[in-house]
Amino acid sequence: MKGKAIVRHYHHNNNNSNSNSNSSIDGGGGSGIRLEIQSDTLVTPPATPEITLVLAVPFPMRIKALWPVIASFTSVTRVVIVKGQLSNPEFNATKNLLPEVYHPLIEKGMMQGGHTRQLKVDVCIGDDDGIVSKQLLERLGLLCNNRDDNSDDGGDGIARLFLDCEDDEMKTSPPRAARTVVLDHCGKSSSLTTTTTKTTTTTPPSAIIAIGPERGWTTDEATLFTTECGFEAATLGNSILRVDTAVIAGIGIVSAALDECHELLARGEGSIIRGDEEKEDVKRQRKDG
Repeated sequence: MKGKAIVRHYHHNNNNSNSNSNSSIDGGGGSGIRLEIQSDTLVTPPATPEITLVLAVPFPMRIKALWPVIASFTSVTRVVIVKGQLSNPEFNATKNLLPEVYHPLIEKGMMQGGHTRQLKVDVCIGDDDGIVSKQLLERLGLLCNNRDDNSDDGGDGIARLFLDCEDDEMKTSPPRAARTVVLDHCGKSSSLTTTTTKTTTTTPPSAIIAIGPERGWTTDEATLFTTECGFEAATLGNSILRVDTAVIAGIGIVSAALDECHELLARGEGSIIRGDEEKEDVKRQRKDG
């Protein structure tokens, strides 16, 4: 909710026998401020793009440094920590995955980002969770419930990106750029609208990003995500990135693409990819002319 509030300064005199409600704030004396919410100004903010980050357990000090950075992105609403096949088992015991450690860091990032949207965290590294699997992702609600095998986008319009810098299987079929994947999926999701008698509401675009540990994802995990779970292999470029760099770069690129998508869809401009292709056609025509 968003709205207005009035800051009131108060001063309470201990000698005043007629105590008022302010005295209960500071135990009966002194002065301070009180924030009064104006209920008649409260409104529900419009829906905005959302990103879920699936991250294999990284080096402990890196995840500690990443918490406030991740939380500073307004679009990131959920972080899921999983175990990859090449994750270091010793990292599972780090205190940086405990709520009492990451909650203050998340709040710091929210203040830096200037927003109040809470970041949900799921740490799935227990013995019962096991290595990342289709069953785990399904239990976490990260798979498309209405998936159509004939649909390129999985059926729900959510862009699911599987990021890995090095994979021999992917070299024969180079993955598309992360931005292109997001715009393509969001363009297909333009039909996901809710129509009433008065208004038509477009569902904000969303994305799920899967990033592996320091040693990367294995070929089996790549097959799991891209073949069984509806993710598409995507790239951030030719550079080999550290996990923390890939997380920041990936969220930044995907977040910007989702914002672009959301703005264009809100204006009713239809397919975003088609718009990019039309721009390229114009450039080629100018060059040929």
